[in-house]
Amino acid sequence: MATPKVLPLQGEVSVDASRTIRYSLFGADSNSPNSQSIIFIPGFKGFKDWGGWPWFCSQLAGFGHRVLSINPSMCGVGPALDQFDEPDKFAKQTLSHDIQDMNVILDAVISGFSGNGGSVLIGHSRGGLVAALTAGQRSDVTGVVSIGTPHDLVRISSEEIRMWREEGKRAVVNARTGEILFQDLSVLEDYIEKEDSYDAGSALGSAQVPALGIHGTSDLAVSEDSLEILHSKVRPDLTKKYLLSDGGHTLGLSHPYTGPHAHAEEALSVMRTWLEEVPSR
Repeated sequence: MATPKVLPLQGEVSVDASRTIRYSLFGADSNSPNSQSIIFIPGFKGFKDWGGWPWFCSQLAGFGHRVLSINPSMCGVGPALDQFDEPDKFAKQTLSHDIQDMNVILDAVISGFSGNGGSVLIGHSRGGLVAALTAGQRSDVTGVVSIGTPHDLVRISSEEIRMWREEGKRAVVNARTGEILFQDLSVLEDYIEKEDSYDAGSALGSAQVPALGIHGTSDLAVSEDSLEILHSKVRPDLTKKYLLSDGGHTLGLSHPYTGPHAHAEEALSVMRTWLEEVPSR
């Protein structure tokens, strides 16, 4: 797959005095009649400039779409853009923060695109949960794509939860750098308090929009069973599930970026066809 020359525009928008969403906009001048406005949401410990994601988003833009990739305001990656220079925010990040970010992006940025009838949300891993939950709350989301997405946010043992409570925080290791980040107890408490409203499968079903789920059969981070559970409440005529043979959690892409991968290109091909069939409202 040839890489189009689609360079991003950089920007940011404030959620409040202490929170900033940073974004990259690819394909800003796209006026194709089949063009979609797409928001790409990275996963846990992910960020918009991670590894192959800029290439991935430029490919989507090269298909004739406008693509906005974001760093959620609490993801821990701040002005540095490629490192966790805001660990205090990472420690407190909840799905509620992420959904609030999506509302700001949809209202403040996407709504300004001329002729836009709605947005397709594409989320990797945790980002797919955010996409599904947002779609369940808004009428201006026209489709959802989840890539390697778990059906539930908290997938740890009762012993790990006990330790989290006892210590008041949970250590999270960045496998690439060895850096240790922490999640505050407030993150767990938020999840327990709002567990019903964080049901991504129910949200995706209630959204009544086309939903595409892509999952690698060799994803070691998230079981492919999550794909079936996440889509179990979506109307059969609206759901499409695609298993990527031998595909891993990040579609073969890595950080730092080392070039395209066949699994990512296969996923893009599936998404290209699907996006052409998703109408704008």
